Amino acid sequence: MNACRVAEEVIFGEENVTTGASNDFMQVSRVARQMVERFGFSKKIGQVAIGGPGGNPFLGQQMSTQKDYSMATADVVDAEVRDLVETAYSRAKQIITTHIDILHKLAQLLIEKETVDGEEFMSLFIDGQAELYVA
Repeated sequence: MNACRVAEEVIFGEENVTTGASNDFMQVSRVARQMVERFGFSKKIGQVAIGGPGGNPFLGQQMSTQKDYSMATADVVDAEVRDLVETAYSRAKQIITTHIDILHKLAQLLIEKETVDGEEFMSLFIDGQAELYVA
């Protein structure tokens, strides 16, 4: 989810990024918060589910829900979410920077063909002997 903003920064520079990744920021923050609050991906919080079930305010539920944990725990949750997001961002930046040549080849291929199928996409990695990364 961070790859779009990272690619903009690497290619165009930090001063020339756009707002195109704004939805990505919301999504990555939402997923990171779920990882901490619901899925046990935080050593500081532990393997417990905290917080309410969430919910969709457009389906008749409240926009803000009452937290079932203290402000101190909320601060820890926020710090853990921020750490997950920053770690993912750093990893995306390292991968894109390392394989920038593949990104440029893909861009050129898209300019030429407009559409790239899975086989063509994977050939960029295989031809370049690039390591495939699993999220």
